[in-house]
Amino acid sequence: MATVGSRGVSTGRAQADVTSGRNNADVSQREDLSNFISMITRDETPFMASIGKTKAKAIFHEWQTDELAAPGDSKLAEGADYGTDAAPVTGPHRTRLGNYTQINGKSLAVSGTRRAVDQAGVADEYAYQLKKRGTELRRDVEFDLVHSYNAASASGTRQMGGFQSFVNTADTCVFAGANWTAGSGDGTDTISATAGANGALALSDIDSVMQKIYEEGGKASRIMLSPKLRRDFSDLMVSDSGVRRNIDTDGKLRQSVDVYMSDFGDLMVVPNYIMGLANTVDFGDGAESVADFAALIYDPQWFKIATLRSLQEVDVGQKGDSTVGMMVEEQTMECLNPRGCGAIYALN
Repeated sequence: MATVGSRGVSTGRAQADVTSGRNNADVSQREDLSNFISMITRDETPFMASIGKTKAKAIFHEWQTDELAAPGDSKLAEGADYGTDAAPVTGPHRTRLGNYTQINGKSLAVSGTRRAVDQAGVADEYAYQLKKRGTELRRDVEFDLVHSYNAASASGTRQMGGFQSFVNTADTCVFAGANWTAGSGDGTDTISATAGANGALALSDIDSVMQKIYEEGGKASRIMLSPKLRRDFSDLMVSDSGVRRNIDTDGKLRQSVDVYMSDFGDLMVVPNYIMGLANTVDFGDGAESVADFAALIYDPQWFKIATLRSLQEVDVGQKGDSTVGMMVEEQTMECLNPRGCGAIYALN
Protein backbone atom coordinates (compact mmCIF):
# COMPACT_ATOMS: atom_id res chain seq x y z
CA MET A 1 0.00 0.00 0.00
CA ALA A 2 1.34 3.41 -0.96
CA THR A 3 2.15 5.89 1.78
CA VAL A 4 2.11 9.66 1.79
CA GLY A 5 5.16 11.65 2.78
CA SER A 6 5.26 14.87 4.79
CA ARG A 7 4.52 16.93 1.65
CA GLY A 8 1.76 14.67 0.33
CA VAL A 9 3.96 12.97 -2.27
CA SER A 10 3.40 9.29 -2.94
CA THR A 11 6.40 7.13 -1.98
CA GLY A 12 5.06 3.82 -3.30
CA ARG A 13 6.53 1.56 -6.02
CA ALA A 14 4.76 3.47 -8.77
CA GLN A 15 7.09 6.45 -8.16
CA ALA A 16 9.44 7.16 -11.10
CA ASP A 17 13.07 6.21 -10.39
CA VAL A 18 14.94 9.22 -11.77
CA THR A 19 18.35 7.74 -11.02
CA SER A 20 17.94 4.69 -13.23
CA GLY A 21 15.70 6.19 -15.90
CA ARG A 22 13.03 3.47 -15.46
CA ASN A 23 9.47 3.63 -14.17
CA ASN A 24 9.22 1.14 -11.32
CA ALA A 25 5.58 0.48 -12.15
CA ASP A 26 6.96 -1.90 -14.80
CA VAL A 27 9.02 -4.09 -12.44
CA SER A 28 9.73 -6.71 -15.11
CA GLN A 29 11.39 -4.30 -17.54
CA ARG A 30 15.03 -5.16 -18.17
CA GLU A 31 17.86 -2.62 -18.21
CA ASP A 32 18.94 -1.69 -21.73
CA LEU A 33 22.72 -1.79 -21.15
CA SER A 34 24.87 -2.58 -24.17
CA ASN A 35 27.25 -5.51 -23.76
CA PHE A 36 30.15 -3.35 -24.96
CA ILE A 37 32.51 -0.83 -23.37
CA SER A 38 33.72 2.02 -25.58
CA MET A 39 37.21 3.34 -24.85
CA ILE A 40 36.93 7.10 -25.38
CA THR A 41 40.63 7.94 -24.96
CA ARG A 42 43.06 8.03 -27.88
CA ASP A 43 45.55 5.17 -27.86
CA GLU A 44 47.77 5.90 -30.88
CA THR A 45 51.54 6.20 -30.55
CA PRO A 46 52.52 8.00 -33.79
CA PHE A 47 56.25 8.33 -33.13
CA MET A 48 56.80 4.74 -31.98
CA ALA A 49 54.70 3.47 -34.89
CA SER A 50 56.99 5.26 -37.35
CA ILE A 51 60.36 3.95 -36.12
CA GLY A 52 62.08 0.56 -36.11
CA LYS A 53 63.00 -2.01 -33.47
CA THR A 54 66.21 -3.64 -32.37
CA LYS A 55 67.67 -5.60 -29.44
CA ALA A 56 69.52 -4.19 -26.43
CA LYS A 57 72.00 -6.43 -24.59
CA ALA A 58 73.09 -4.22 -21.69
CA ILE A 59 71.77 -1.52 -19.37
CA PHE A 60 73.75 1.07 -21.32
CA HIS A 61 72.96 0.49 -25.00
CA GLU A 62 75.56 1.96 -27.37
CA TRP A 63 76.03 2.56 -31.09
CA GLN A 64 78.56 4.37 -33.29
CA THR A 65 78.42 7.17 -35.84
CA ASP A 66 80.98 8.21 -38.42
CA GLU A 67 81.28 11.02 -40.93
CA LEU A 68 83.08 11.81 -44.14
CA ALA A 69 85.77 14.44 -44.48
CA ALA A 70 84.70 17.79 -45.87
CA PRO A 71 84.87 18.02 -49.68
CA GLY A 72 88.14 19.46 -50.85
CA ASP A 73 91.16 18.98 -53.11
CA SER A 74 92.05 15.35 -53.99
CA LYS A 75 94.12 15.80 -57.13
CA LEU A 76 97.39 13.92 -57.56
CA ALA A 77 100.38 14.52 -59.75
CA GLU A 78 100.91 12.10 -62.61
CA GLY A 79 102.96 9.12 -61.46
CA ALA A 80 102.54 9.95 -57.76
CA ASP A 81 103.41 7.16 -55.36
CA TYR A 82 100.66 5.60 -53.27
CA GLY A 83 100.14 6.81 -49.71
CA THR A 84 101.66 10.22 -50.27
CA ASP A 85 98.31 12.06 -50.11
CA ALA A 86 97.48 11.26 -46.47
CA ALA A 87 98.96 10.07 -43.22
CA PRO A 88 98.30 6.43 -42.22
CA VAL A 89 95.15 5.78 -40.19
CA THR A 90 96.33 4.89 -36.69
CA GLY A 91 92.94 4.53 -35.02
CA PRO A 92 89.19 4.91 -35.60
CA HIS A 93 87.71 8.39 -35.67
CA ARG A 94 84.14 7.36 -34.95
CA THR A 95 81.79 8.75 -32.31
CA ARG A 96 80.23 6.48 -29.71
CA LEU A 97 76.73 7.29 -28.43
CA GLY A 98 74.56 5.51 -25.90
CA ASN A 99 71.31 5.52 -23.95
CA TYR A 100 70.24 3.87 -20.71
CA THR A 101 67.49 1.29 -20.65
CA GLN A 102 64.38 2.29 -18.73
CA ILE A 103 62.13 -0.11 -16.83
CA ASN A 104 58.44 0.60 -17.40
CA GLY A 105 55.67 -1.14 -15.53
CA LYS A 106 52.05 -1.14 -14.42
CA SER A 107 50.47 -2.96 -11.46
CA LEU A 108 46.89 -4.07 -10.99
CA ALA A 109 44.79 -5.78 -8.35
CA VAL A 110 41.25 -7.11 -8.90
CA SER A 111 39.05 -8.35 -6.07
CA GLY A 112 37.52 -11.82 -6.14
CA THR A 113 34.04 -10.31 -6.13
CA ARG A 114 34.76 -8.18 -9.19
CA ARG A 115 35.95 -11.25 -11.10
CA ALA A 116 32.90 -13.27 -10.06
CA VAL A 117 30.02 -10.91 -10.80
CA ASP A 118 28.38 -10.84 -14.23
CA GLN A 119 29.38 -7.53 -15.83
CA ALA A 120 28.23 -6.03 -19.09
CA GLY A 121 31.04 -5.89 -21.66
CA VAL A 122 33.59 -7.66 -19.45
CA ALA A 123 34.10 -11.42 -19.38
CA ASP A 124 36.96 -11.25 -16.87
CA GLU A 125 37.83 -8.01 -15.06
CA TYR A 126 41.46 -9.06 -14.55
CA ALA A 127 42.01 -9.73 -18.28
CA TYR A 128 40.25 -6.47 -19.17
CA GLN A 129 42.41 -4.43 -16.78
CA LEU A 130 45.54 -6.19 -18.06
CA LYS A 131 44.78 -5.09 -21.63
CA LYS A 132 43.90 -1.57 -20.48
CA ARG A 133 47.15 -1.19 -18.52
CA GLY A 134 49.13 -2.44 -21.52
CA THR A 135 47.63 0.29 -23.70
CA GLU A 136 48.41 2.88 -21.03
CA LEU A 137 52.01 1.63 -20.92
CA ARG A 138 52.44 2.18 -24.67
CA ARG A 139 51.19 5.75 -24.27
CA ASP A 140 53.61 6.31 -21.37
CA VAL A 141 56.57 5.25 -23.51
CA GLU A 142 55.44 7.57 -26.32
CA PHE A 143 55.27 10.38 -23.75
CA ASP A 144 58.86 9.64 -22.66
CA LEU A 145 60.08 9.65 -26.26
CA VAL A 146 58.57 12.94 -27.49
CA HIS A 147 57.16 14.95 -24.58
CA SER A 148 59.15 14.35 -21.39
CA TYR A 149 62.40 16.13 -22.43
CA ASN A 150 64.25 13.52 -20.33
CA ALA A 151 68.00 13.13 -20.70
CA ALA A 152 69.68 9.74 -20.34
CA SER A 153 70.55 9.11 -16.71
CA ALA A 154 71.65 6.23 -14.49
CA SER A 155 71.21 8.24 -11.30
CA GLY A 156 68.44 6.86 -9.08
CA THR A 157 65.70 5.37 -11.25
CA ARG A 158 67.25 4.85 -14.68
CA GLN A 159 65.70 6.84 -17.50
CA MET A 160 66.27 6.83 -21.23
CA GLY A 161 66.90 10.00 -23.16
CA GLY A 162 64.10 10.97 -25.53
CA PHE A 163 64.09 12.72 -28.91
CA GLN A 164 65.01 16.10 -27.44
CA SER A 165 68.10 14.76 -25.66
CA PHE A 166 69.77 13.81 -28.97
CA VAL A 167 68.25 16.33 -31.40
CA ASN A 168 69.04 19.64 -29.70
CA THR A 169 72.17 21.19 -31.26
CA ALA A 170 72.41 24.38 -33.29
CA ASP A 171 73.56 22.21 -36.23
CA THR A 172 69.96 21.24 -37.06
CA CYS A 173 67.66 23.01 -34.57
CA VAL A 174 66.01 26.42 -34.53
CA PHE A 175 64.59 28.38 -31.58
CA ALA A 176 61.43 30.37 -32.23
CA GLY A 177 62.07 32.50 -29.14
CA ALA A 178 65.02 34.33 -27.61
CA ASN A 179 67.54 33.43 -24.89
CA TRP A 180 67.56 29.67 -25.57
CA THR A 181 70.72 27.56 -25.62
CA ALA A 182 71.29 24.38 -27.61
CA GLY A 183 72.42 21.10 -26.06
CA SER A 184 75.30 18.73 -26.75
CA GLY A 185 73.34 16.24 -28.87
CA ASP A 186 74.70 13.13 -27.11
CA GLY A 187 71.69 12.18 -24.98
CA THR A 188 73.04 13.63 -21.74
CA ASP A 189 71.15 16.95 -21.81
CA THR A 190 68.44 18.95 -23.54
CA ILE A 191 68.00 22.62 -24.40
CA SER A 192 68.26 25.30 -21.70
CA ALA A 193 67.14 28.88 -21.22
CA THR A 194 67.76 32.03 -19.23
CA ALA A 195 64.46 33.90 -19.10
CA GLY A 196 63.64 32.32 -22.45
CA ALA A 197 60.88 33.74 -24.63
CA ASN A 198 58.69 31.81 -27.08
CA GLY A 199 57.59 32.55 -30.64
CA ALA A 200 55.14 31.41 -33.29
CA LEU A 201 55.52 28.62 -35.83
CA ALA A 202 56.76 29.95 -39.18
CA LEU A 203 57.48 28.35 -42.56
CA SER A 204 60.86 30.11 -42.62
CA ASP A 205 61.91 28.15 -39.49
CA ILE A 206 60.83 24.86 -41.07
CA ASP A 207 62.80 25.70 -44.21
CA SER A 208 65.80 26.66 -42.11
CA VAL A 209 65.78 23.33 -40.25
CA MET A 210 65.40 21.41 -43.53
CA GLN A 211 68.38 23.29 -44.97
CA LYS A 212 70.48 22.55 -41.88
CA ILE A 213 69.63 18.85 -42.06
CA TYR A 214 70.44 18.75 -45.78
CA GLU A 215 73.81 20.44 -45.21
CA GLU A 216 74.60 17.85 -42.52
CA GLY A 217 73.93 15.05 -45.02
CA GLY A 218 70.43 14.09 -43.91
CA LYS A 219 67.00 14.25 -45.49
CA ALA A 220 64.03 14.50 -43.11
CA SER A 221 60.69 13.09 -44.26
CA ARG A 222 58.28 13.90 -41.40
CA ILE A 223 57.27 16.83 -39.25
CA MET A 224 55.43 15.87 -36.06
CA LEU A 225 53.23 18.47 -34.35
CA SER A 226 50.72 18.78 -31.54
CA PRO A 227 47.05 19.11 -32.61
CA LYS A 228 47.15 22.90 -32.15
CA LEU A 229 50.37 23.28 -34.11
CA ARG A 230 48.97 20.97 -36.79
CA ARG A 231 46.17 23.49 -37.37
CA ASP A 232 48.63 26.39 -37.20
CA PHE A 233 50.72 24.70 -39.87
CA SER A 234 47.77 24.43 -42.27
CA ASP A 235 46.95 28.08 -41.60
CA LEU A 236 50.52 29.03 -42.57
CA MET A 237 49.79 27.95 -46.12
CA VAL A 238 47.46 30.94 -46.35
CA SER A 239 49.08 33.51 -44.04
CA ASP A 240 52.72 32.91 -45.09
CA SER A 241 52.46 31.73 -48.69
CA GLY A 242 49.17 33.25 -49.83
CA VAL A 243 47.98 29.90 -51.24
CA ARG A 244 44.20 29.64 -51.34
CA ARG A 245 42.25 26.68 -50.01
CA ASN A 246 41.54 24.14 -52.71
CA ILE A 247 37.94 23.48 -53.72
CA ASP A 248 37.69 20.36 -55.89
CA THR A 249 35.17 19.50 -58.60
CA ASP A 250 32.79 18.03 -56.01
CA GLY A 251 32.71 21.30 -54.10
CA LYS A 252 34.76 19.96 -51.18
CA LEU A 253 36.96 22.50 -49.39
CA ARG A 254 40.35 21.08 -48.47
CA GLN A 255 41.47 22.65 -45.20
CA SER A 256 44.49 20.59 -44.21
CA VAL A 257 47.99 20.21 -45.64
CA ASP A 258 49.24 16.61 -45.60
CA VAL A 259 52.60 17.04 -47.34
CA TYR A 260 54.85 20.09 -47.39
CA MET A 261 57.22 20.26 -50.36
CA SER A 262 60.26 22.19 -49.17
CA ASP A 263 63.40 23.10 -51.12
CA PHE A 264 65.18 20.18 -49.46
CA GLY A 265 62.60 17.39 -49.58
CA ASP A 266 58.97 16.56 -48.88
CA LEU A 267 57.67 16.47 -45.33
CA MET A 268 54.71 14.36 -44.27
CA VAL A 269 52.73 16.32 -41.65
CA VAL A 270 51.86 14.05 -38.70
CA PRO A 271 49.81 15.12 -35.65
CA ASN A 272 50.68 13.68 -32.23
CA TYR A 273 48.12 14.36 -29.50
CA ILE A 274 50.62 13.58 -26.74
CA MET A 275 52.73 16.61 -27.71
CA GLY A 276 49.78 18.83 -26.83
CA LEU A 277 49.21 17.39 -23.35
CA ALA A 278 49.94 19.41 -20.23
CA ASN A 279 53.50 18.96 -18.99
CA THR A 280 56.08 21.26 -17.43
CA VAL A 281 59.87 21.12 -17.69
CA ASP A 282 62.51 23.22 -15.95
CA PHE A 283 64.99 24.36 -18.61
CA GLY A 284 66.94 26.44 -16.10
CA ASP A 285 64.63 29.43 -15.86
CA GLY A 286 61.81 27.81 -13.90
CA ALA A 287 58.92 25.57 -14.88
CA GLU A 288 58.05 25.91 -18.56
CA SER A 289 54.94 24.51 -20.23
CA VAL A 290 55.91 22.22 -23.12
CA ALA A 291 52.41 21.71 -24.48
CA ASP A 292 52.53 22.84 -28.15
CA PHE A 293 56.20 23.69 -27.57
CA ALA A 294 58.05 21.89 -30.38
CA ALA A 295 57.94 20.69 -33.98
CA LEU A 296 59.96 17.52 -34.54
CA ILE A 297 61.47 17.15 -38.02
CA TYR A 298 63.02 13.74 -38.56
CA ASP A 299 63.68 10.68 -40.69
CA PRO A 300 62.20 7.52 -39.04
CA GLN A 301 65.13 5.38 -40.21
CA TRP A 302 67.43 7.06 -37.68
CA PHE A 303 65.41 5.96 -34.64
CA LYS A 304 64.78 2.54 -33.09
CA ILE A 305 63.34 1.10 -29.90
CA ALA A 306 66.00 -1.19 -28.41
CA THR A 307 64.41 -3.79 -26.12
CA LEU A 308 66.33 -5.46 -23.31
CA ARG A 309 63.26 -7.20 -21.82
CA SER A 310 60.06 -7.58 -23.81
CA LEU A 311 56.70 -6.72 -22.27
CA GLN A 312 55.55 -9.52 -20.00
CA GLU A 313 52.97 -10.10 -17.33
CA VAL A 314 54.27 -11.08 -13.90
CA ASP A 315 51.49 -13.07 -12.24
CA VAL A 316 51.93 -12.31 -8.56
CA GLY A 317 48.90 -14.44 -7.69
CA GLN A 318 46.49 -14.08 -4.82
CA LYS A 319 46.93 -11.41 -2.19
CA GLY A 320 44.12 -11.89 0.27
CA ASP A 321 40.89 -11.68 -1.71
CA SER A 322 42.50 -10.02 -4.74
CA THR A 323 44.35 -11.22 -7.82
CA VAL A 324 47.52 -9.15 -8.21
CA GLY A 325 49.61 -8.76 -11.35
CA MET A 326 52.30 -6.59 -12.84
CA MET A 327 53.40 -5.70 -16.37
CA VAL A 328 57.11 -5.03 -16.92
CA GLU A 329 59.36 -4.18 -19.86
CA GLU A 330 62.83 -2.65 -20.27
CA GLN A 331 63.93 -0.71 -23.31
CA THR A 332 65.62 2.41 -24.62
CA MET A 333 65.79 4.59 -27.72
CA GLU A 334 68.47 4.59 -30.41
CA CYS A 335 69.16 7.81 -32.31
CA LEU A 336 71.53 6.61 -35.01
CA ASN A 337 72.11 10.02 -36.59
CA PRO A 338 71.27 13.01 -34.37
CA ARG A 339 72.39 15.48 -37.06
CA GLY A 340 70.12 13.83 -39.62
CA CYS A 341 67.10 15.19 -37.73
CA GLY A 342 66.04 18.58 -36.40
CA ALA A 343 63.44 20.48 -34.42
CA ILE A 344 61.91 23.86 -33.80
CA TYR A 345 61.76 24.65 -30.08
CA ALA A 346 60.28 27.43 -27.93
CA LEU A 347 56.99 27.69 -29.80
CA ASN A 348 54.03 29.42 -28.23
